[in-house]
Amino acid sequence: MILEVVADHRLWIRHAYFGVAGSNNDINVLNSSTLFADQCRGRGPAIQFTANGRTHHMGYYLADGIYPRWPVFLKTISCSIGKRGVLFAAKQESAWKDVERAFGVLQSRWAIVKGPTRLWYKEVIADVMYACIIMHNMIVEQERDHVTNWVDDEAGSSSSTATSPVTRGLPTGFGVVLERQASMRNQQDHTQFMTDMIEEVWTRNRRR
Repeated sequence: MILEVVADHRLWIRHAYFGVAGSNNDINVLNSSTLFADQCRGRGPAIQFTANGRTHHMGYYLADGIYPRWPVFLKTISCSIGKRGVLFAAKQESAWKDVERAFGVLQSRWAIVKGPTRLWYKEVIADVMYACIIMHNMIVEQERDHVTNWVDDEAGSSSSTATSPVTRGLPTGFGVVLERQASMRNQQDHTQFMTDMIEEVWTRNRRR
């Protein structure tokens, strides 16, 4: 059993899916997760940003190497060649560590998350996991409210990528759902997306 989460730089867990027995890797969990269900149905956030002079219309998630080459995943470069690739890999891996930190904090706060559960029913395990995540987010929110002078420099430097407030579209037909699903899995779009992001990171770094 495996836990899939989407966490931000504050360690706030925005999405969680607890894989059923037998889902022993990220790919299996991704295929059964509801992470992109709302996006395909037109109920997800409408994101638009510009990278390397090209406009992109889908948001993205930082992920490790095991995730597929989809344009919704911004992965690191395992064998970086050239200064651009090295810089991009360093920036991506630094930001992606927020997810690892979220897992670490979750386990440190709730020992039951990493304890033995082989004799429990999977439904009970899932309920316990989601309860711990909810309490984790409550603590994160309370800690943030007590910090009045909190400033996130890294978030501030990248806030210009969002061109408009997040809006939500109307539900669409099944044909459009399939079209959006195919668009999210387009490997050619992923290649172009990676190229644009590498160039964008390089250009921003040179401006500083």
